Amino acid sequence: MTEEIIKTIADAESKATEIKALATERATEMVKNAEKRASEIEKTSAEVCKAYRETSQKNAEADAQNKYVATLEKAKVDATEYCRKILEKTEAPVSKIVGRIINGDC
Repeated sequence: MTEEIIKTIADAESKATEIKALATERATEMVKNAEKRASEIEKTSAEVCKAYRETSQKNAEADAQNKYVATLEKAKVDATEYCRKILEKTEAPVSKIVGRIINGDC
């Protein structure tokens, strides 16, 4: 009976050693796969971020260009209106002065 118990314990220890070896092997494989996947994710993420950065920059440049054109157009409209108002106010006095000069009423 003692021999059977010793044999059972030895078998259990042997089986435990096998299980531990298999678990270590599996863990090593899992770590390799995780590192490989992490590397792939890092590469893909870098590419995605680069593309996003380039797209964002192009969109920002286009937006800035559109705002620039809109600002210039508004400034042109404002300047034209300002000139029109100034000319309206100066037209009568300028006509009188030109008339005086031409008629010799200085």
